[in-house]
Amino acid sequence: MNIDDLPQIPSREFMGGAVQSVEDDGSRASVRFRPPEGMTNPHGTVQGGFVAAMVDDTVSLATWFAGGERTFVTSSLSCFYLRPVPAGVGLLVTCELGRVGQRQAVFEAVVQVDGDHTPLVKAVQIQSFL
Repeated sequence: MNIDDLPQIPSREFMGGAVQSVEDDGSRASVRFRPPEGMTNPHGTVQGGFVAAMVDDTVSLATWFAGGERTFVTSSLSCFYLRPVPAGVGLLVTCELGRVGQRQAVFEAVVQVDGDHTPLVKAVQIQSFL
């Protein structure tokens, strides 16, 4: 798949995101983010809601292809914040399809500093096809 042919997503652009890869069958996807200033909490790390939005964006990209380009909604998203997510650095969000059926798809995702394999956030997301 040519990632240059994917549509521009305003929320992804707002979060400083750029698609790195997506499998044609939606089994995996990765998006690199560089969150802009203003997405931090009082501790100076990326606020958790923005991290969840990055996970949702990456999983949604994969879901579109895993579901045969059917309309879907996020049914649930559980984020497990293992370490603070630093601001001012590139972040890589990757996801992998666990299972896809007629009605739902289940994904696992990981957020890491780009170039470092230490997981900062792990997530499980369920998508429901309409």
